[in-house]
Amino acid sequence: MDKPVRRRLKPEARRQEIVEAAERLLQAHGAQVRVEDVAREAGVAKGTFFLYFPTWDDLLEAVRDRLIARFDANNPLPNEVERPIDWPDLVSRQAQAFVDHALAHHGVGEVLFHSDFARRRPQADHATVRFAAAIRAGQEAGAFGPVDPEAMARLLFATIHEAADAVAGGADRTAMLAALDHLLRRALAP
Repeated sequence: MDKPVRRRLKPEARRQEIVEAAERLLQAHGAQVRVEDVAREAGVAKGTFFLYFPTWDDLLEAVRDRLIARFDANNPLPNEVERPIDWPDLVSRQAQAFVDHALAHHGVGEVLFHSDFARRRPQADHATVRFAAAIRAGQEAGAFGPVDPEAMARLLFATIHEAADAVAGGADRTAMLAALDHLLRRALAP
């Protein structure tokens, strides 16, 4: 039987294949995924895996960075140079986008944000930083009241995260997003 012919790829392309394989497997199987599974899915030897990712946590960090970058690319924060911004609507849309993103990536999200890995390799709380920036900009525009942007962003994100968990657990998405929108707008009202 002939051995399959390996494709020669540039290092960045090979690295990307490994990250994509890991994301697919983590989404489908969560924390049970191991190095061997990812190497097999990516079509690389285990040794090749370790050339690109010296540790499992290095791979998980790359997957997490990719997931966050995808969210940012799909949900950019506009600036008022482009057009006037309805700040309450923007925060509401960002919250809904997070809920939908969390639901679409629930399996991989559990591993990346709620496991021992997340404690071993904490990251700056990206979502909280985004919401704090939007709150600060909305305050400067006079759309939001005088709250501490960082503290409010942390509390709002906890609520947004709970909404995502509730919908993942079977709660009605439409009702949950309507309640979330109401809460966000009340909490930030001038």
